[in-house]
Amino acid sequence: MTTTNKAAFGLSARAIDTSEFAAIYETCECLFTYDNGGSRTFVLTDSNGVDFLAIQDGADGNVVIVELADAHESAHHYAREGLNRVF
Repeated sequence: MTTTNKAAFGLSARAIDTSEFAAIYETCECLFTYDNGGSRTFVLTDSNGVDFLAIQDGADGNVVIVELADAHESAHHYAREGLNRVF
């Protein structure tokens, strides 16, 4: 799978396949998972305490990783904004 980084609004997104996500998931702590039927959203934190989002497509299992440009910000803010738009 081709990984492409796209940066906007202080965020960086990159697509990865299921095996890459499995490796990342095993080394991180999952803080929250939201299953909306067609996809899943994970709020994860790495070993350095940096939070990021992983959105997994329910059809093929591939994942988009959303990271913050500033590691001192919290992904929780962005996760809450996204979830508030859904509800």
